[in-house]
Amino acid sequence: MMIDKEKLERMLLELGHPENLRGTEYLRIGAELYRPGISMTKELYPAIAKAAHSLPSRVERNMRHSICTAWGRGSWEAQQRYFGSSVSPDRGQPTVGEYVARVARVCRED
Repeated sequence: MMIDKEKLERMLLELGHPENLRGTEYLRIGAELYRPGISMTKELYPAIAKAAHSLPSRVERNMRHSICTAWGRGSWEAQQRYFGSSVSPDRGQPTVGEYVARVARVCRED
């Protein structure tokens, strides 16, 4: 099933992702490549790195930075709507894997 790119763009904007961060672009690519059960470190990060001419370690770090930045400046209501109680209040923001999985699932819904 394909990603609704307009929905993905609206979601990233609403969640507060800065357009100028590489991690935001990597999240877009990751949402398109994500499938349930994929290994983030062995499959997804290397695939994103290949598409973006980067390294898997840089991909993960940049995605984490983009999520951290967005979590601090984005809409709290959007965070609750998209992530709700799936995010631990003790930990705060979701992990990169949780984030990519949720973004992909929301953008694939009809």
